[in-house]
Amino acid sequence: MKLTFLFLLIANISFCQSPYGDWYATLKSADLPLVFHIKKEGKNNQISVDSPKQNAFDMPGEIFIAKGNSIKVEMPKLGVTYEGTYYSDSISGLFKQGPIVETLTFYQKKIEPKKANRPQNPKAPYFYTREEVKFENLQDSFSLAGTLTLPKNKKDLPAIVLVSGSGPQNRDEEMMSHRPFWVIADYLTNLGYAVLRYDDRGTFDSEGDFSAATTLDFARDASAAVYYLKKRPEVDSTKIIVIGHSEGGLIANILGASIPSLSGIVSLAGTSIRGDSILRIQTKLIAESTGGNGVQQELRHSYNNAIWDAAIASANIKEFEKELSSISKDFIKKFRKKNLIKKSEKTEVINAVKNTWLNPWMYEFIRYSPSNDIPNITCDVLVLIGSRDIQVTSKENIRGYNDLLPNNGKLHIVKELKGLNHLFQRCETCTISEYEQLEETFSTIALEEIRSFLKRIWAE
Repeated sequence: MKLTFLFLLIANISFCQSPYGDWYATLKSADLPLVFHIKKEGKNNQISVDSPKQNAFDMPGEIFIAKGNSIKVEMPKLGVTYEGTYYSDSISGLFKQGPIVETLTFYQKKIEPKKANRPQNPKAPYFYTREEVKFENLQDSFSLAGTLTLPKNKKDLPAIVLVSGSGPQNRDEEMMSHRPFWVIADYLTNLGYAVLRYDDRGTFDSEGDFSAATTLDFARDASAAVYYLKKRPEVDSTKIIVIGHSEGGLIANILGASIPSLSGIVSLAGTSIRGDSILRIQTKLIAESTGGNGVQQELRHSYNNAIWDAAIASANIKEFEKELSSISKDFIKKFRKKNLIKKSEKTEVINAVKNTWLNPWMYEFIRYSPSNDIPNITCDVLVLIGSRDIQVTSKENIRGYNDLLPNNGKLHIVKELKGLNHLFQRCETCTISEYEQLEETFSTIALEEIRSFLKRIWAE
């Protein structure tokens, strides 16, 4: 819930956003406040770093700002790297130094961190074994790293692969201090199932290049996980399912149609309608949830719609690039006419839009339709979508699954879960910003639906 969350960046494009200034965060694993000072000197970007608790100030670093609002900071002498994305009000990314690997968000104001209460996080002692594993994506020639949890002293185990949503995710699908895949893996392993969860390619301990990958590339990674489980001596190779969340649900559809021996798939907030349709609904709802309205918001919607239409109509990404340039010029004139951007911001706006939309993953997502795969799924299927999900809406996507799933005698359960958001939390405002505020990580209602489905398909 590749959120970083699904398309959070898209919904909050800011025409004036910039990484320059002072940014504050606290490294939770070391209880260490950090400050980034980012500035531009001539044509060069510069950064210095403070660690006030250690009385270390103005430490030099190297900074790289690239397409897609991406940012990379390196401090070679200290072995520090930080890779992330900057928004109008924050910089969110991954901090690494030696054994420390932590998701870290910087803000423009000092914020005293509050320790999040996550009552569902598993606690020792564990009544199963945990094994750190690596398996090969032979087609792309690199290895993926993950954790396999196994009930103790059992053989011929039914097994499950967990596939994360959009954005670079670790094996726990960790976001905003929630670790839903850890919660799910613990729950299912205690029920007697083997569960494999893994780091996305190019993140944490997995090899490969995340930035150049599309959904179909990530599907090959998930397929490699399935075939790895088939070779494990503890696993019954005829009883393997894929559980995918958000984009992972999309990937589950693809595997359900392409791996004949797969026992089943579970799509958690997975999509059944074409990518551009998802974006049209999603950006509107997210804008409404954050109070977005008025002339500027209407122009942004029109701008986005023109971009998505062009992507669908284009023959290839090169053709789309040319059309995107023309569309941007037209809309810049409209924004200027309404005095919504300054003349000096023209280039920045055009580059920001180009970096957001002109990349292989986004281009393919806009154009991809699950109708290519859902009718060809050969296994049992469980689809769960929260009624309060504003990223993958239940009405349109449940209708899509019901219309597209084949009449092949397999078990097909498609359900809307009342009161749950995109992360399957019971929510109140049900906005994206509320995800972190909620203590619940993953609803027990959703866990029970998964348990019941597995029990039925494996006739325990």
